[in-house]
Amino acid sequence: MKKLILFLFLSTSLFCFGQGKSALKDIQSIKFYGVDYSQVKVFGADESPVQFKDAFRRINELFITEAKKYNVGKQLKKEVTEISLDAVNQVNENIDLAELMTAKREYTLSKEQIKAAINALPIQKTPGVGMVFIAQFLDKSNNRGTYEVVFFNTETKEIIEEWITDGKARGFGLRNYWAGSIYSALKKL
Repeated sequence: MKKLILFLFLSTSLFCFGQGKSALKDIQSIKFYGVDYSQVKVFGADESPVQFKDAFRRINELFITEAKKYNVGKQLKKEVTEISLDAVNQVNENIDLAELMTAKREYTLSKEQIKAAINALPIQKTPGVGMVFIAQFLDKSNNRGTYEVVFFNTETKEIIEEWITDGKARGFGLRNYWAGSIYSALKKL
């Protein structure tokens, strides 16, 4: 009986939080919301939390100003019907700067934190599929940014699919350096 309960629990957990990328095969188009930095931790960097907060806003702007380079639709082979940065800009504006930097060499988001981040996005409840990167860990010592790629129902905010990815950070200046990790992570989609 215990094995059956455990099996049902694990099956339900997997169904809710990871049906495999095959869950996306029937999705033709998405709404892209940018990079949510509200949960991120930064390790090993010399810049101030205020400088990071400004860089986060400027990184998201690249999805508009350098749309050919940061082309989510091309990487996913899906039509992007809308790029709206308003929601991530709002949650990123409320980042607790005192909590941004960490002395720990590792940090990962729990399923609950990911779900809470999606629920906190101030978006209109309209039918469709949304996609957002949730920044997890920016590790200057390893030149890597780690991100959760999340697809969700924009009406119910139910997570359809999510997985973790990372990218090598490179470039001159704070914005370009961490934007480099987004660009590298995009290539892995």
